[in-house]
This record gives sequence, C-alpha cells and structure tokens, in this order.
Amino acid sequence: MHKVHAGYTLLARLESDGVAEVERLLAGYTADPSRMPFARMTTTHFATITILPAQKYSDEEDLPATLLFATSFCGPVREHVQEMVRELGGPLRELFAACEMFPSDCSDRDLERFIREHRRADTFYSGMQHLTPEDVRRQKQLRDEIQTYLDARQLAGGFPDGVEANLVRREIQAHLATVPGFEWAPESCERAPGTFLALHWRSLIALGVALTFAASLVLASIALAIFPGPALGVAVAGGWLAVVLFVLVLFVTVTMVRDAERAQTHVACRQPDQFVRKLAATQNRQVINEFMVAGPIKEGLFRPVFLRLMLWVVARAAEGIPGIKPFRTGINIATVATARWIACDRGKRLIFISNYTNAAEPYVRDFIDVKGGAKNINVTFGFGRGYPKTRWVIEDGAVTDPNGFIYVVTANQLPTHFWYGPYADMSIDNIKVNAKIRRGLYANLNEEEAQTWLYLL
Repeated sequence: MHKVHAGYTLLARLESDGVAEVERLLAGYTADPSRMPFARMTTTHFATITILPAQKYSDEEDLPATLLFATSFCGPVREHVQEMVRELGGPLRELFAACEMFPSDCSDRDLERFIREHRRADTFYSGMQHLTPEDVRRQKQLRDEIQTYLDARQLAGGFPDGVEANLVRREIQAHLATVPGFEWAPESCERAPGTFLALHWRSLIALGVALTFAASLVLASIALAIFPGPALGVAVAGGWLAVVLFVLVLFVTVTMVRDAERAQTHVACRQPDQFVRKLAATQNRQVINEFMVAGPIKEGLFRPVFLRLMLWVVARAAEGIPGIKPFRTGINIATVATARWIACDRGKRLIFISNYTNAAEPYVRDFIDVKGGAKNINVTFGFGRGYPKTRWVIEDGAVTDPNGFIYVVTANQLPTHFWYGPYADMSIDNIKVNAKIRRGLYANLNEEEAQTWLYLL
C-alpha cells in the first residue's frame, strides 16, 4: 500500500443553533483528546476541527457558518475514510448532528457517505511525503538509539582515528541487531508499487490530454494539407477554434481580474495589539504549531474562477510535474510539515491551514523575505479581501507592501477549536533528517556517502 500524503477537507454548513453545540463539543475534545481519538488512527498525521464563522462576501451575500474537519493523511483515501468511521464514529456523529442534512441515527454506511459527499477539493503540500505516523515515531526512536550508542562509545574511548565511515556504520548495524524493537530497521525503504501514479495521476491526465490534443491537431492539419476532405476539414477547423476559444477565455478572465485589481480600494490595516496577543497565545506549542486563515476573497465576477484555476496549478507544482524539470521534484518549504488551500463557497472564501515549525510571526515572514517568495504568496493569498493591491496577479502585493500581507493574514486568522498534532518534540527538519538516517543506515553507500550520512547524527 502506498504512503502518498493528501488532505481530506470536509466542509458542512451548520444549523442555525449548531455553532454553540459544536463549540461545546470541541472544547470537550480539547480538554480530553481521548474523546476524539486520532491517536488510534494509523493514517492521520495532523487534524484540524474548527468553525468557520459567518462572514460577509458582499453587501448582498453572506457566507454561512460552517464546520471544517481537515486531516493530513497518508495512503489510499478509501482506507483513511474507513478508519475515520471505525475509530471516530461516535464523536463524528456528535459533531455532524449540528450540520445541515446529517441523517439522525445514521449507520456506518450513512456516516461514510456523508464524509465523502462533503469532501472539498484542496491544494495540498506535504514536506514529509511517503512517511506514515508509525514511520515518524520509529525513525525518531532509531536515531535516539544510535546517538545513545555513539555517546557510550565515546565515553569508552571512541573509534580509532581514521576509521572508515562504513566500518562505523556496520558497527551501528551490529548494535541494533542486539536491541529488541528494531527488527524493522533493515527492511527495504523502497516505495510501494503504484506510488508514482498515486501522487502524479492528476498531472499525468492533464499532460496526456494536452499532448494528445496538440499532437492530434498538428497531425490532422498536416493530413488535411496532403489529403483534403470535408470531414477532416471540419475536425481541424473545430480543433483550432477550440484553441482560439481557450486562449480568448483565458485572456478575458485575466483582463477582468486585472480590471478588478485596479478597482480595489480596501487594504487591511494593522490589527490592535490585544487581538494579536490573543492569537499569539494559541501558537506557543513546543515545536510544531498550527495556523489557519479563512476569509472572503476580493469581489469580482471572474476572481472565484481564476482563484480555483491558480490553486489547481499550485497543487500540481506542489506534488511535482513529471517531465517538466523546474517542477519535477515539487515544492520544498523548509519549515512546513503540511499545508493546504481551499476555495469554498463557490470560490468566494479562501481557507489556508498549515502545520509548521516556528512561531507565527517569523513563519509568515519567511515567505516574503525574498522577492520570488513574495510573488508566490501573491498567487495563493492575493485574492483575499484586504490583501495589498496586486498587478497581473504576481506583481506588487506582498512584493511592495509586505506588512499589508501580514495585516490581512492576522485579520483573518482564526483560533483553532481542536488540533491534533502528535509530534510534540520534533520539527519538520528533525523528521526529514530521521528519515534520511533510516534510509542510509542499510543502503549501499561508498565511503564518501557514508561520511555524509554520519554527519546527520
């Protein structure tokens, strides 16, 4: 079974009297996490459950109060949903009872159907791909045991000067063979069959359709020049018309977004110190914190459509696009374990959730310290109400007004009612290094590679 990471984002509108009940339930789960036993699940890395408050999109339209249930998980989605029903069935029924259209006295099948029907697409990033929660815990234990062994060797006189790195590695292997509980360590780190397809199938479909269409159109155009015929002529004309219409629609959409950019008047201002301190108090966990922003996007007829298009492109870049060198390996954000963007309410509200290593203020500023990073932020956050004015989507915005980006994020940041994050004493960098140590321990390494591996310890 593959270990590809994904986000499961469930959004369900709350009944008019459901907000207070969900707040009460989530406070109880936070006080006693065993009541929402994510720790029993084998597929869940992180989870966020909270309430999106009712918000204004425009003078004529309200965005409803909504329950958000979001997990960062690994493996097939079917397995994850079935495990949620099996391990969290009771608490989920309590929560969803406050949502519209939730069947009372529902069976496991009804609950699974509700979970699937209310899933929403998200743009998901993982900085710890192909690891299960068990992998993360085991690899930390492995590193701790190796370091304890090396410390003991140092106290006993250490290794001889000039000893080969591979000899040290073999001695570590021999030690682990004598320690109960590490029988799994020599197992292969090769990824399961189907991993590549599970991660890249969306990109492969898009590339396949685009290349097939382009190749067919070119070949048909050449054939028409050699073998003229009415049927072939109609097909070729229709193909080129489709290309022209696609370019025209894209041009009109971008032009209308640019017109909306020029018309923008509201930019978020600095929030009161008391508000900022209250938010900061929820982000003082030991190593990894959770961060969530949710708010309406800027007005404009074409903005919701263009936002979802841009998030689809970002999602493909995050997972890596096969065959395209700049994006082949995906995005790497050093301080982020997982992150996701969701365009909900028909694209009129944007949600961002991140599990990251840092405190909120320096974490947010990490993205805008360089010009290229600020442009990337414009693409993903620039549609938010109050965000500094952008130009052609990627220009200006956080590039010219980085504080304006901080202000709009702070203004729309929401305290999380319930958060599950099991890696209390590990940063995302620790998790990545632990995985490298495990992969290299029994790998076929030359002396130079073995020396590089030892430096990880």
